[in-house]
This record gives sequence, structure tokens and C-alpha cells, in this order.
Amino acid sequence: MKLCALLLLAAVFCFSPAWASDETAEVRQVEDFSKFEAGTFPEGWKCLWTQEKESREIYSVRMDETAYLEARAVNSDVAIAKAFEYDLKEYPFLSWQWRTLELPAGADERYKETGDSAAGMYVIFPGKIRPYIIKYVWSTTLPTGTLTTSPFNDRTKIVVLRNHTTPIGTWVSEKVNVYEDYKKLIGQEPEPVRGIGIMSDSNNTRSRAEAHYRAVSIAKE
Repeated sequence: MKLCALLLLAAVFCFSPAWASDETAEVRQVEDFSKFEAGTFPEGWKCLWTQEKESREIYSVRMDETAYLEARAVNSDVAIAKAFEYDLKEYPFLSWQWRTLELPAGADERYKETGDSAAGMYVIFPGKIRPYIIKYVWSTTLPTGTLTTSPFNDRTKIVVLRNHTTPIGTWVSEKVNVYEDYKKLIGQEPEPVRGIGIMSDSNNTRSRAEAHYRAVSIAKE
């Protein structure tokens, strides 16, 4: 996971931001993955060009009752991100659904040697040198509600939403107030969001992680 900030920086800031068609809507879709063919990589999501082949092996669209993104990480740390710029004051809430199928063994996001997450949802902000990032994670071991700073990047703040106590294979809905979390974790008013990222990683624990993601959206309330 040590490359995470660099991956997300390249993915978001090297491409033009995407805007939803109706910026006055109460709810705006970031991604539901339904426009992609099953088995394909979701176009519009980016990673470092040197890991493009690996990202397409890890992340692919699947379909059961609805479309979702499958992430299968075997000793890997590839993040993907979609440029999606919006005013966090206008749309403070981020919602999505996710489920885990395998947690990276012994992972603990507080330390470099164990810094893996079964599933992670990133909100990416601008920065003069490095972006600020809030990372919402499905942890293997940390208690829900844990707030910590990434051991790889002090501008990445981690919020634990789920852990091993939530049954694997079960879809869970999340809704977080990113605006309030930013003020609490970073201590200032946020600039506009630049992008949304996803990462399931397992390289530090040399294990496996598998998770699914769907129905990513932002909302005014």
C-alpha cells in the first residue's frame, strides 16, 4: 500500500475531471458499473500506466442481480481512481455498497508492515505537493470507528467502517458525511473533491483480499 498516494495522485490529477450531468440533483451517481460489459475493466477509472495490465487483472465488472466491481488482490497494492470533481459543502454525503469475501490475514492499517485493507473507498482532494485523502476501510483487525493516519502518507486519514465482525459475502450499505470527517480529521475547510478511488490490497501481509463494490453516489442530505 506504500504506492497508494502516488497511484491516486496520478490517476486523478493527470486526467480531466468528470462532472455529473445535473449538478442540482439531490443525489448524483459517481458509478454504478452498469454501463460496462461483465468481465471488463471499468473505463474511466485509472491507475499508474506502469500497472495498467495488473489493474485490469485485479478489477473487473461482474453481474448478478445488479452490476458491481470485483477486486481480487493477491499480494498486490494497485489502486484505481475516477476523476469526479464536486463541492463537498454542496454534497457532503458519500454512499456505496460493498462486501468482502476474503480479508488480508493479520492486516492492521496503522503499521507499514501490515498496512492492507480488504476494501477501501477513497475521497481525494487537491494538494500543493500531495493530495489530502480520506480513506474509508473494511479492516481485518481494527475496531469499527477507529481513526488513524496512514503510516505511508500523513495526508491520508483512515476511518474504519467495518472489520472481521461483519459476515463476509454480505452486501453492506454505507453513508458517510465526508464534509464533517474532513473538518475533524484535517482541521480545515475542504477544497472541492477531485476524485473517488477504490483499493483492495494485500501486499504487505503477503496474503489475499477480495471485495465487491457497487452503487457509489454523492448526496446533499
